[in-house]
Amino acid sequence: MSTTARRPRRQMILVILMVVIGLLVLRQYAGQVKMLPTMGRINEETRNLESMATDLQVMQKQNQEWNAEFAALQELAQPFWVFGAQRAIIEQEVTKEFGKILRAAQVVPQKVESQRNKLPSFNHVVEVEIRLDLRGVSMQEVSRLFQEVEKSRRKLIWSYCKIEPDNPRTPTSVNVSARLKAFALSQESADFLLGENSELPARTAGKGKTL
Repeated sequence: MSTTARRPRRQMILVILMVVIGLLVLRQYAGQVKMLPTMGRINEETRNLESMATDLQVMQKQNQEWNAEFAALQELAQPFWVFGAQRAIIEQEVTKEFGKILRAAQVVPQKVESQRNKLPSFNHVVEVEIRLDLRGVSMQEVSRLFQEVEKSRRKLIWSYCKIEPDNPRTPTSVNVSARLKAFALSQESADFLLGENSELPARTAGKGKTL
């Protein structure tokens, strides 16, 4: 066989080898070829990023709105009493705090009683009513008591107050019968608003008293 006759055969074998090698290379790198940054893929990733950025903005806005609503709830909760471990004997806690007010006002009561009342329309608020009787006190003492209740860090609401002279003909002092109410958050409400804190955040100056 001549050299000229063997050349086409060698060329054919070389072509077959090149095709086989090309197929092997294409099989190995086919996945990477698909990931090449083509214009279509770039546009698709751009749209995905823009969509994610929009979703993030919406979530941030919702979070801001939630924080604003939560702060408003905390502000609305300012007048309410908050208790720690003594929620089960809340009326005793109210009586104890009211005793501090009486001592600050330098008033000795004839009788102080407290009781817890149910509020059927409110599941997250507890009412405690204080019944107070004073006998033979001066109007200065009564005035000091009013002032101490007003500036107390614990909010108390006067629901009834009757002041009358001890002796209609020759009065020397007065007798007082009064009722005050304290409203406390339920345990679930307090835990939701406060978390692990023991007090509600203080109000800013000019907006009222803190709890």
